[in-house]
Amino acid sequence: MNITRSLARRSLKEGGAPAGIVYIDSHQIAAKKGNVSSVSFYIDRTCALATVEFGAFDLIDRNLNLNEAQLVLTHTSGPFKLGTTKELKPYMHRITIQLCNDKAVNNVNDRSCKGNQFPVLPHQYLGVRSDKCRLGYAPTPNDRILATTWVNTSDPFDQPYQTLNYIPSDYTILQSIIINSSESNSNQLTSGEKSIGSSAPRVLFLGSYPPRRCGLAEFLEDLTENYPGPYNVVAVDEQNVNSSSRNYSDKVIFRLNQQNRDAYYTVADIVNSEAYDVLNLQHEFNIYGGMVGEYIVHLLASIKKPVITTLHTILLNPNKFYMSVTRAICATSTRIIVLSERGRQLLIDIYGINAEKISVIPHGVPDSPFTYSLVDGKKKLGLEANIPTMTTFGLLHRDKNIQLTLKAMQTVVKSIPNVIYLVIGQTHPLIQMSEGESYRQELENNVTAYGLTNNVRFINKYVNDNELLAFLNATDIFLTPYTSEDQYVSGTLSWAVGLGKGVISTPYLYAKELLDNGRGFLTPFNDHASLSSLIIELFQNDELLETARLNAYAYGRQMIWPVVGARLQEICRELISSI
Repeated sequence: MNITRSLARRSLKEGGAPAGIVYIDSHQIAAKKGNVSSVSFYIDRTCALATVEFGAFDLIDRNLNLNEAQLVLTHTSGPFKLGTTKELKPYMHRITIQLCNDKAVNNVNDRSCKGNQFPVLPHQYLGVRSDKCRLGYAPTPNDRILATTWVNTSDPFDQPYQTLNYIPSDYTILQSIIINSSESNSNQLTSGEKSIGSSAPRVLFLGSYPPRRCGLAEFLEDLTENYPGPYNVVAVDEQNVNSSSRNYSDKVIFRLNQQNRDAYYTVADIVNSEAYDVLNLQHEFNIYGGMVGEYIVHLLASIKKPVITTLHTILLNPNKFYMSVTRAICATSTRIIVLSERGRQLLIDIYGINAEKISVIPHGVPDSPFTYSLVDGKKKLGLEANIPTMTTFGLLHRDKNIQLTLKAMQTVVKSIPNVIYLVIGQTHPLIQMSEGESYRQELENNVTAYGLTNNVRFINKYVNDNELLAFLNATDIFLTPYTSEDQYVSGTLSWAVGLGKGVISTPYLYAKELLDNGRGFLTPFNDHASLSSLIIELFQNDELLETARLNAYAYGRQMIWPVVGARLQEICRELISSI
């Protein structure tokens, strides 16, 4: 299959691009792994018999402040000469160079091609250099396929790894490329492998996993425990984790150190073995290694089995790097799972992903009966039977915006003096590394300053699923006063809705979807006056609160983990049957 990325002809920069400089085009190819077989660009007669060379580069790191980038050259076309003065025109015109495949390279009489075809991965950048040729230089388009060209004063073709100073440019050299992609992720079965027919698909899950403490690990544990078929797990470790300090279950067959680049190819070999039918990748940017987690693309491009990728973060305003990696992940996956309809629309509208490739499976929640009375739940926590109780839970960090609720509580306690607010969860491990417990200390200082010491309690511990259920069974109102509008999913909000809690939230993307149709209540961002009024109204209107709780619980029946696990297996069967 040939994949072409091209530009409409645009006005060229007068004089073209100077010779003797390397140009790195940020081609966000977003295609399957393949060979670059054709390149198009503008030249004039000054390029007669000039030598040019193209190459594929990995971007390892980039310093925006210093305009430095670390690049690794992976493959090149090799140098080759352009046409004679008779063959080239005196003005800038577009030419297309066919690169030679192995057969043509071995045929010395074949002059229809030049140089060599070279492999490129979806996340890589394409570079071009010339010895004396004034290459055409066209304005950079806004179609997310090509991005800014970097003009480098040193030569990354000469050294396999180096730091380059670069000058971002508003123009680009390459006008189109053709990639011969012979692989796809709905690939043919590997040698010796047989279709599993009606038997349960064997899934290899990849992501963080308990005892690692993070939301993604909890999600994957719940998902695997409710997947109705055989599975194993590849667990992702942080770079500096002590392997002896973390004891995984027998279901974990391999530990992937996030910064060990070679280990990603080991995981690909495991997936491509006869032991598994499908890979399910659980994706968060900070889980995987490389710049914005690009190492995972290397793995996906090497897999010959169906890949189902579950996206836990979809940025509303991604920069070029996040855009490139996200599109590459989607391109090298057979199916993309998002956890809400909003996520599906973001992928279509912002990232240009084919809608047919996207499936929506809601974030899972426990299958627990509706609690009409919260008296028993409160007694089990040592609370008074009828005390008005609010909670927020999850790993603590500043985006939780707990300070908004504390400000609102100053007004709430005037109307409801015995109200209690439980802030449940330890500080996020990554936040502990960067700033310790400073945020929690600020919150505790606010509690004292606002006179709320009898109304606010911090449960500073990592709580398991059973403990969370106990807290939620005592909760009248659950709060997510988050600051980030583009949060497309929230595990804590999913739990609260699925268990039929009264919910108040700021209007981030997921909250607007999940709390629609009377399933909860929205309050404006950073508006503590509106929040306090809404809290008081709900505590004083039992019927309004109870109706929202029942609506939420009814909606949450489609979100329980057994339903989620069965839906994943259904997609696995669908992909395998299409091979």
